[in-house]
Amino acid sequence: MKIDCRILLSRSLKSWILMPKKVKLTVAKLTGNKYCSHGSLAITETKKEIQGVAKFFFSLKLQEAISSISVMKMLVEQAEANISRALIDADKPEAVESGEFPEEQHHEDGRITTFPCTYYSCGSCFGYDEDEVRSKYKHLIAQLTRRSVFLTIFGLFEHRMVDCLELMDDLSCKTTDKTRKTVEDCHKRLKRNFGGKSIKDVDHLAVIRNIMAHSDGVAEDYKTLSCKKTKKTEYEKRLLRAIPRTMAENAGVSINMFNDILMDDRFLMYAVGEFERYVNELNTAVRTYQSRLT
Repeated sequence: MKIDCRILLSRSLKSWILMPKKVKLTVAKLTGNKYCSHGSLAITETKKEIQGVAKFFFSLKLQEAISSISVMKMLVEQAEANISRALIDADKPEAVESGEFPEEQHHEDGRITTFPCTYYSCGSCFGYDEDEVRSKYKHLIAQLTRRSVFLTIFGLFEHRMVDCLELMDDLSCKTTDKTRKTVEDCHKRLKRNFGGKSIKDVDHLAVIRNIMAHSDGVAEDYKTLSCKKTKKTEYEKRLLRAIPRTMAENAGVSINMFNDILMDDRFLMYAVGEFERYVNELNTAVRTYQSRLT
């Protein structure tokens, strides 16, 4: 649905209203518009001049997206360093504590006797075998840390892409009529209006993100889906594309017999690399689109 570009531009001007006057004067000069004392640009009648303002705001949002990549890399490096330290500490003799509790034994003659039973603990993990408890703790600390960081960096990436989507809507005089926009919406706009059909999406990471956030890292029924004879749902199709793609790209992801998705020390930096690739390709596509408008 096409709507007036001046209406679309109002979203961009929300940020404009909050800018200091000195910054507004600079933007007005760069975009060739007059600055109005009431805190908005003197909107001209031509489509190109309106899009010029949207182009400037898109540059700001894109720079924020590019800058966020370095933040993601910092988080990943810190997380992997923390995991390495935690695993080293877990191998120390004092990392696993032991204790005893009275265990009851019921005899055939009705007697009940007690005897001491030894248990072991490491962090939040308990059990009767010391090596098993230590191994479980090391597994949990690595997986939960990586899961937490992945959810954080994906959320940051999606936030930046949705910001860019709003400005892409302005530039193309289109509208994404959804309350909660996603990375998938950004990719649709990129393909439909900005010549981004050849750009690979990051849907495989979106699927893994949803599994981590909503299914405790378990890809339900994944092992049986490939053998399913009946018609697959759209989610099932996405799942069957996502995990094989991630594995094929040597991203550090595996899936065990219980359908748990496991991440090794390659995965987080792989995800950041995918986000960086996507931002750069989006930048190139939009810049090419803008050059055709001038």
